[in-house]
Amino acid sequence: MLTDLIVKMQSELNYHGDGYVQRFEDILGQVAALNDPACIAELLPLLDDDADHDEMMFSIIHTIERFDDATYVRSIVDHLGAFFAASPRWAVIVHMRIVNSPPAFAAYADYIKTLPKEKRDVVRKVLEALRKKNAKFVSPCESLLAVV
Repeated sequence: MLTDLIVKMQSELNYHGDGYVQRFEDILGQVAALNDPACIAELLPLLDDDADHDEMMFSIIHTIERFDDATYVRSIVDHLGAFFAASPRWAVIVHMRIVNSPPAFAAYADYIKTLPKEKRDVVRKVLEALRKKNAKFVSPCESLLAVV
């Protein structure tokens, strides 16, 4: 079911026909209704730096943020290598949102301490990109970089 919905969403993103934004949002609503944490990993590849409508990308983010913080950040980090490689802009935006949410920030800090070196290296790259983006993120990024 989830895979079928993701395929339909990807088709809408590729098609751009009349009403595709609403159809995309409707399908995303069906994904959200499944309340399946597996959807996080399935939705991340749909985040596209070249998307025509940022609002659609934010709808994806809002859907994945519905899960508890530990589940949400674990899935983001577990898929961060591919996510950051394919869509660095949205990977940084997701990290902005994590840093701006104290519970998500705490869950993230706890989880990254447990990572193997190759995953820590990717986390460092994303945090360094975020730190460069805005001075407001320097301090939280440095505190996370200190534990990763």
